[in-house]
Amino acid sequence: MKIGILTFHNALNYGAVLQCYALQHYLQEKGHDVEVIDYRAPFIEEQKKFLSKTELRRRGFVALVRYFIIRLLAWPAWRKTVHVFHQFMVSQLHLSPRAATAVDIPTGYDCIFFGSDQIWSPKLCRGFNPVFWGQFEKHGARFVSYAASIGETSELDKPGWQQVQQRIKAFDAVSVREKSLCQALQEHCGLSASVCLDPTLLVDAAVFDKISVRPEEQDYVFLFNVIDDPAASQFARRLANRLGSSVVIKGQAKPQLKSRRDKLVLLKESMSPEEFLGYIKYARCIVANSFHAIALSIVFQKDCYALKSRRSGRVEGLLSSLGLADRIVAATESVDKISSIDYKAVGECLALMRQSSTQFITCQTKK
Repeated sequence: MKIGILTFHNALNYGAVLQCYALQHYLQEKGHDVEVIDYRAPFIEEQKKFLSKTELRRRGFVALVRYFIIRLLAWPAWRKTVHVFHQFMVSQLHLSPRAATAVDIPTGYDCIFFGSDQIWSPKLCRGFNPVFWGQFEKHGARFVSYAASIGETSELDKPGWQQVQQRIKAFDAVSVREKSLCQALQEHCGLSASVCLDPTLLVDAAVFDKISVRPEEQDYVFLFNVIDDPAASQFARRLANRLGSSVVIKGQAKPQLKSRRDKLVLLKESMSPEEFLGYIKYARCIVANSFHAIALSIVFQKDCYALKSRRSGRVEGLLSSLGLADRIVAATESVDKISSIDYKAVGECLALMRQSSTQFITCQTKK
């Protein structure tokens, strides 16, 4: 079967590109001919620009000058980040011809998988993106959403749900990422959807081993501080002190950490998705306020701690379902006891969770 994947494959986001890579690999392993549809969503391409038009429009003169200076100082790291993500996309993903609009979406697919990630989020996509909602000619293809997300369901008003009710009719089968969206679709649209795992959790570590790059650093705690929580670095340092390790930080670049006292703290301004995988795989322990960093830690069977945040509901749900609720901590907590995760028990839970997701995919890809 020839399958296309429509998702955020070109975002400057580790979770986005790695979940795409994982779904592509999973489907290929099942014997399918898989292409990632190279649709360049305008809002994602805007994020890659040195100066954002959105930011430029809403700033006064003083703020504009300050914004320009900040961007100029960040230019070397930003340029490298854009480059390494582009290299990952063209080297690790099997891309279709590029598409700029719904009209440009290639044809010839037996099935198109929409997802995973927040492809249905009006907030993130700046409205109801017609491509991610399947608003284009099918040409005989089956439209299937896989672990798609709408973001926070509470942010949609009545007109928003009316839009969802109309647009979701384009899909022949629907699976979503969160139980809350599954319940909301039933309530607002009368639709029964399946809940499926994020693609990074569908595959085992061997899939990511193929592309991970081993870092030069050894015996370190890896902190992925994606929401720039100031307390997160302090938690990672307390943990590292107990373990006798150093700290490697990605996602936060506060100059004050580069003091003599913090000589064991290494700040990584930019790294490729392959390097990101390596820092997780070879870490002594991972501390993160990111779902995908924790998900990949579980795939690699690493000790990890998920930091509570305003966006931690999804990772808290995952860890609780795996019997790892004790790994959910506040960044302000002390590090009194350090224990290793029993991955035999976790593996059994994860295997059961994978069953329904793999069954959903199998049902949708039968010829």
